[in-house]
Formats: sequence, structure tokens, C-alpha cells
Amino acid sequence: MHGSYVRLDSVQVQNVSRLWSETVVYPDTVFTLSQSSISEIQDIPADIVAYPNPFNGTANVSVSVPQRSDATLQIFTLAGQEVAQRTVILEAGNNMFEVGLQKTQVYILAVTTQMGRSTIKLINRGVRSENSIASRGTCAVFEKRQCGHSFLNGDDLKIIGYATLGGTVLLSNTIQQPQRESENMSLYFETEGALRGVFSVGTARYVCFSQGNLQYTTLGTHAVAGGGTEVGSWRFATNQWDLMGTANRDISPSNTGWIDLFGWGTSGWNNGNYFYQPYSSSDSRNSPYTGSNGYGYGPTDGSLYTYSLVGNYANADWGVYNAIGNGGGRPGMWRTLTQSEWDTILYYRATASGVRYARATVNGVGGLVLFPDNWDVSTQAFNRINSNSLFFSDNLITLAQWVILENAGCVFLPANDMRLGVSVDCAGYICEYWSSTSESSARAYDMGCYNNGYLGTHDPEVRYEGLAVRLVRDFVCDDE
Repeated sequence: MHGSYVRLDSVQVQNVSRLWSETVVYPDTVFTLSQSSISEIQDIPADIVAYPNPFNGTANVSVSVPQRSDATLQIFTLAGQEVAQRTVILEAGNNMFEVGLQKTQVYILAVTTQMGRSTIKLINRGVRSENSIASRGTCAVFEKRQCGHSFLNGDDLKIIGYATLGGTVLLSNTIQQPQRESENMSLYFETEGALRGVFSVGTARYVCFSQGNLQYTTLGTHAVAGGGTEVGSWRFATNQWDLMGTANRDISPSNTGWIDLFGWGTSGWNNGNYFYQPYSSSDSRNSPYTGSNGYGYGPTDGSLYTYSLVGNYANADWGVYNAIGNGGGRPGMWRTLTQSEWDTILYYRATASGVRYARATVNGVGGLVLFPDNWDVSTQAFNRINSNSLFFSDNLITLAQWVILENAGCVFLPANDMRLGVSVDCAGYICEYWSSTSESSARAYDMGCYNNGYLGTHDPEVRYEGLAVRLVRDFVCDDE
């Protein structure tokens, strides 16, 4: 997964040249190919591994040496300025250190022993109060896995990683190359339909956004939570700026077109009282397609009127109940942000650069850009970031520029406006996205962003309004 770090379950190493395969299982993180024909490995002064790398201010560093040795650890900027130094005695095997760095930039870590000097690059995307190198003794996390198969310098190796995210086993990208020297390799895990950026939503809790707004059609069938299938199909928009606009005026059970504005809690789940259908189009509390007190109200006795789309009512969340065709294809992989999580993303999360959001126009569509936790401000200049007093037009982003920004983890929430009954306002003036949090028996919270005006989550909307839905996937960020 781009933008953060996940613990590997295992790494498979295949020697394509010699037709053998071995698997490294956690906690082994270094795979050593040792055979007399590659004795040059034994001549490396120190084997250095940094984890994570890139990192957010602090990284763990393992320095492995074949014999006890005096050593000097130094950290330099790319301009050659030394920012930290430590003189130590390295024991034979793995020696653990913690590195802290002040600035967001690339550094060089050099380890000098009696056998010579080894270096690696450190990519810092966070901020610490001082530059430091602290000893952490020895640690088995970085133990080597010894390979007994035949290997020659220059053999063609294929590397594939496996990790578990949200109960799903994911395969990484494949690295295949002739192997001639010791090196660090980065493996990336992609969740279908998920963007690269990682966003804090609470203490040690992170999410990735879906690739586009949620869309629905009555055509086809899809799997649902609890087993079985239901009529209709769900998907994420292909591009982040895609909107169905006036197509939402045709909303009805017989409409076979795609829609992307939904009443609150209209996942299609039947809780034993009402079906909260995605094509509900009432402009009042009584919906012609859900019965009285629809849109997530709960039983008519009123005892559950204010339940949010969590817990016993989680299936009223579009992403929990439904399989998303281009989002992994099974229920329970996605969910809607809570009101407090929207607040954290907009106002409270700590980012590498202090930047969280900016209004912008992307490929001709106005809306709100969210910057990931590790955003590098040098990627693209934005006007008046973290500010309510600007227009969508104050940051004009071309398609070519957006490709770079999206690859850097940015999320774009297009100005979708809203639907009342079959009346749709498509003026491109307001972004309104549902949260999973109820405010009262009649209203639920949304994330609202106006062009040069209000931005926040404290202006609840009536549940029968048709608003946009942008789902997220929980992401386990393991920096241990």
C-alpha cells in the first residue's frame, strides 16, 4: 500500500535462472544468499537495513557485522552536511538503533568499521525536534534467513511479498531483476479501488479513500453481507472528478442508469422493518420506496431513531453491506467515515508538512483536495491551504498536474451538490458527503464544503436528501 507501511507475512524469493524458490516468514526481514561463488557478500563492511524507509521522522536501523568492531555512524544531508554522529562498538550480528531526523528530506547514513564503509539512503517525510542516533541494543526482528540453494552473482531473482490487510491476503508488486549486490527493496500492496494516500482518522487509526464517488444501477446483481445476492450493481467512479449530475433526476426502481446521490443509510439492507433502497427519492420524511420513517430511521416505536450506521445498524452503511464491483468484489471491505473522522481529516491530524486540505478545480471540476499525512509541499504549490476563505477557482489543476498529485496520494472530492426528490441542483457550488453519524431522528451529519464559505461537519442534513458517498478502507499502519 502506497503511503504507509504494513508488516509482511512472508516474502517469496524465486531464482528464475536456477528454478528454485524459498520463502522468508516474518520476523525475518533480510534474505541472505550465501554460497562460495558469491563470497563478495562476506566483504560488505556492514549490512544496513532501515525500517520503515521512507519514514515519518523516526526509523529503526539494523546494522549487521560479521565480527565485533569499533564503528562510527554518521548521517549527512545530500549536500554533505553532517547532522548526527555516534561512535559505538558493534557486536557480531545485528545491532539496533533508532534514528530521528528534523527535516523532510533525503539523508545518507554511513557506517564505518575496520573493514570499511557502508551507506544507505534515508527518506524522511516527518519532523522531529532533533537529529539523533540512539542505540537500542540487539533485536531478532532483523534476523537473516539463510538460503541453502545454489546461487550465482547475476542470477535472475523474482521477489513477491504477502501481507494481510483487513482480513484479506494481498500480493505485492513483483520485482524481477538480476541480483548482483546487497540492496533494500520496497514492495507495494494495492487494494482494488483504493487510492494511494493514507490519512489519520484517530490515534493509530488510518484509512485510504476509494478511487471515486460511489455509484449504483438497478442492473445486475451483487453479493451482500450475510450471504446471498441482491438486485443492482455498485461501483466506484473511474476518476475522482466524475459526477452523474442530472442523471440522478431519473432515480426510481425502474431506472437502469447510474446514480451517485443517495439518501442517508440507503444501502439496500432490510433490517426487518424497512428496505433502505439506494433509489429512494422522497423529498419528505415518508419515502415511496422505503415506507414511512425510511432512510435509516429504525422501528416506528422510535427507540432506535438516532442509531448511526455502526454496530447493529452497520449494514445500513453502503460499503459494509454491499460488494463493490471494482472495489474488491465482496461485502465488508469499505465503510463511511464518522463525523469525528471527517473532523480529524480536516482539522486535527498531524501531517508531515502541516497541510491538510485546499479548495481547487481539478480537470475543470470544482471541489476539495485532501492531502495525505506524508504530503510533500514541493510536489505542487497551492494557494491558501487549510483556509475557508478561497474559491474552487483559486487553485486550477490540470489533468497532467492531477496525475502527479494523485500518485502522491491526494484525494479530490468534487462538488456534487444534492438531490431533493427528483430535483437535482448541479451548480457545482457545494460538496456534501454523508458521514455514518446520526444527529437526530430526522437528520445526519455530512461533510460540507461551499465555494468560498462553510467547511465542516456540524451542519446536519435531513436524511432524505440525496448526497454523495465516498467510502474508505481501514488501513493497518505498522511502524514497529
